[in-house]
Amino acid sequence: MTKTLSLAALALAALLAGCAQPQFTEGAKLAQRVDDKLAPDARMQYDQVVILDRSLQGVKAGKIAVESQGSRRTPTGTLKVIAQLRNRTDFTQAIEARVSFYDSGYAPVDKTSAWQRVVLDANGVGVYEGSSTLAAQVAHYLVEIREAR
Repeated sequence: MTKTLSLAALALAALLAGCAQPQFTEGAKLAQRVDDKLAPDARMQYDQVVILDRSLQGVKAGKIAVESQGSRRTPTGTLKVIAQLRNRTDFTQAIEARVSFYDSGYAPVDKTSAWQRVVLDANGVGVYEGSSTLAAQVAHYLVEIREAR
């Protein structure tokens, strides 16, 4: 009898454990620092071009490569960003790019530009250019690349 009672209690405990509902909370949460040796660059990198879509990134070599990137001041003092992008495939790629600008303290300034379409010929190189509208405050940039939508 005690053996049957023990088995019944064990089965009931297993059943109740399987029915436990996960607890989800809504709303804003505190930010957490990513401290993972597998993702050493998990923070935002400035003065860079980043490819957002995994479909453009490959295991060994992605479909799109950033050949060069940089910035220069225009005669009016605004910052102009130029990125040369290589299509590593045998077919035409349509991508979109936009740029965000930051001050010397890495605070956002100016508005993020609209997505601009860039068509890359098969195995060809294309150029993305974006300029700030503000002059003195802009010190850094971040260019984002995605597949055309």
